[in-house]
Amino acid sequence: MKGLFLESKAGNRYFYDDTTGIINPITGDSWTKEEHFNKYQSIIPVQQNLRSYPVDTRQVKDYLFRQANGFRQLILESTSSCNLRCKYCIYSDHYQYTKGYENTQLTFEVGKKAIDFYFENFKTIQYRNPNRKPVIGFYGGEPLINIKTIREIVEYTKSTYTQYGEILFNVTTNGVLFNKEVQKFLVENGFSIIVSLDGNKENHDRNRVKLNGKGSFDEVITNIREFKKDYKDYSKFGISACYDLKSNLFDYEQFLDEEDLFMVKLARVEAVNSTYYQQFSSCDLNDFDDMMAGLQNKFYNLASENKIKKDSFLYALIGINYSELAFHSVINERRTECLPFTSTCVPGEKIYVTADGKIHMCEKINEKHWIGNVDDGLDYGKITSIINEYNKNICDHCEDCNFTRFCSMCFVQCATDTAFVKSPSLCTNIERSVRERLTHFLNILEERPDIFEDITVDYFNTIYEKGGERIEL
Repeated sequence: MKGLFLESKAGNRYFYDDTTGIINPITGDSWTKEEHFNKYQSIIPVQQNLRSYPVDTRQVKDYLFRQANGFRQLILESTSSCNLRCKYCIYSDHYQYTKGYENTQLTFEVGKKAIDFYFENFKTIQYRNPNRKPVIGFYGGEPLINIKTIREIVEYTKSTYTQYGEILFNVTTNGVLFNKEVQKFLVENGFSIIVSLDGNKENHDRNRVKLNGKGSFDEVITNIREFKKDYKDYSKFGISACYDLKSNLFDYEQFLDEEDLFMVKLARVEAVNSTYYQQFSSCDLNDFDDMMAGLQNKFYNLASENKIKKDSFLYALIGINYSELAFHSVINERRTECLPFTSTCVPGEKIYVTADGKIHMCEKINEKHWIGNVDDGLDYGKITSIINEYNKNICDHCEDCNFTRFCSMCFVQCATDTAFVKSPSLCTNIERSVRERLTHFLNILEERPDIFEDITVDYFNTIYEKGGERIEL
């Protein structure tokens, strides 16, 4: 039986069983794995049969179309150009397996082909799942640099594909070009808008700088404040932030809560396949760990007093991770036969089209692993080869893993220029993170068993609406 033994800060012991997805309390010395096995033996045989087998194009198409999992979102790279040089950007020299800064602009002709290709396939998906809505996002670089083409594509899409009713548009911007004219256009077309803002001026300007090295905070916060004043009731607006070992997250919290800014995305700067963290010392790491411990304690104290606000920065930093644990029914989770291990998606679930017309599985992955183009569509043979290579090279020992249901690994973390390769430390780091996350989750529940009772589909859809997404059960 696979799983993890856990102990809360109160000294209570638990066993997380990865086969069933159940966290079982250990009472006294009488508890055994055999007792747990007998209790859930009807579930176990099904889960124990999970294996990675070679897949073929039929299985890929079946998953994407017949099971209606494909074409969940179309993302268009409106430009590869950017007006900032953020020090942690994936296009910087810190990331060897991503392209550098370029200056390619998406043309309306390429964008139109991408839109037509998307809807040609989306009609099959919506036939299988009538609740599915088309989702179109704009990415960069800085997408607003090419606002002219964005306008043309939105106008074309809305006038051509009226039969689909509501089309969900979204954009992520660094905020420098987020002026009144752009704001008006985005709101009139119902865009979900995410602006990148790394907290207060000192924190933001440390990394998010212009080409001349000067910070971008003053322009960004001015545009955000004007937007909130002019469109104070607009719900599809939120903030995205990154942090590293030098970030003062207490300052993030104070500033973002004072500004009443809703945090949609909050993430630590990516460390995999990167040299970014080589600049930090062991003292920096210790200071960061101490800061996180202080924020954890603050969250626990507020939660125990029923004072934690679910729209606060602190909840976005800490609480949302545990809310997802409480909401997610791990017993009933679906695993595809194509990729039964890790949390990676099947190429084709999301369609990312770069300015040159190539189709990629994701906006974050190495561009060498493209899966088609707007003229010929998806290359299902290549998708199948990618899946089989990933299963063989990355998932060869996953069936023996103790935490498969919580694995965060995906194509992005393993993609080099020519292959998929797993760092020797990756699984160890993920296990440590999973163990800490589950232990903190148990600590919170022991203090406040009812804290997550109001975590529902509506709660998460409120968050995802700001990013142009929806939960589908």
